[in-house]
Amino acid sequence: MISAAIEDLSEQIITCPKILPVGKMTKSALSDHHEIPTLDMATMAGIVEYHSSEFTFTALAGTLLSDVEQMLAEQGQFLPFDPPLIEAGATLGGTIASGLSGSGRYRYGGLRDFILGMKFLDGNGNLVKAGGKVVKNAAGFDIPKMMVGSLGALGAIVEASFKVFPKPTAYTTLIVTFPSLQEALEALVRLTSAPFDIFCLDLETSENQFQLLVRIGGLHDSFPERIHRLKSILGKGQNVIDARENEIWRQIQEFTWVPNSTSLVKVPLTPSRVPDLDAYLNDNQALRRYSVGANVAWIGWPGSINPLDQYLTNSGLSGLVIQGAPDKVRLGTRSGQSFARRVKQAIDPVGRWMEV
Repeated sequence: MISAAIEDLSEQIITCPKILPVGKMTKSALSDHHEIPTLDMATMAGIVEYHSSEFTFTALAGTLLSDVEQMLAEQGQFLPFDPPLIEAGATLGGTIASGLSGSGRYRYGGLRDFILGMKFLDGNGNLVKAGGKVVKNAAGFDIPKMMVGSLGALGAIVEASFKVFPKPTAYTTLIVTFPSLQEALEALVRLTSAPFDIFCLDLETSENQFQLLVRIGGLHDSFPERIHRLKSILGKGQNVIDARENEIWRQIQEFTWVPNSTSLVKVPLTPSRVPDLDAYLNDNQALRRYSVGANVAWIGWPGSINPLDQYLTNSGLSGLVIQGAPDKVRLGTRSGQSFARRVKQAIDPVGRWMEV
């Protein structure tokens, strides 16, 4: 059944001079390109293997992350890189291709740190295997990691293997409000250099309010002491638990704070770059939050994307439009282009896969 499906996909590939693999279209800016034929990978769904004792699983690219999450939860495990848009219908392959990780990346690392191997279709319709299905693997050219964030420009991911972690039994979040962005950033920097086991560290900003959200996980009994230690550094804070706490991070993970009329943009940066960027975003009435210890900005940008593209270019920053219908999806400056072209030439010499 799977072999027949792969054969059908291969035939579609070789009949198109240009083609773009797509999943459930949850990242509209990356997949909604009407002028280019698309390769529907959503039908390639299902769990291939799951070894809970080894903390690894293998699934087809069209498998919903919600199905993966449910399977892992039954064994007290989870995807540590905290992938976004699970409720929206994100698939495993689409998450790899877009390279998206959530706020939990602060504690555990990003998607690239957990992928073990994959199978993908190249520009000639051939099925290629790269990496493996176990944590200990042979050294070599790590193609699976190169596919992370490739946006479908290197091939169509068919199957992927991941390592997973035990899921914390409980979470709690300390919310601390500051009168200024500078004070919030100073507190954030203090936390990043302190010996705390923090799971998520996000910064919310608006015109009049600046909040740090500090999430920790583990046993309930450990929370009072840990919260007390956090408050000793931050000086204050409101502790949130249970359903309300889960809802806060669900809204963050699903980007419910971004209106449908705006474009969702991801911008990698450092905490020192936040003040200038935030002032510009505030002047342009853009929604924003800073995740992963203020190393990633998520922006809800209204109107034409061109002014933001120009600002990022002038500032030496890059951006990726995740949702919306912009004229372009890659914004600002792009580094490593020479190496990227060599990889593209090696993996897709016929230039079959569209570069968005």
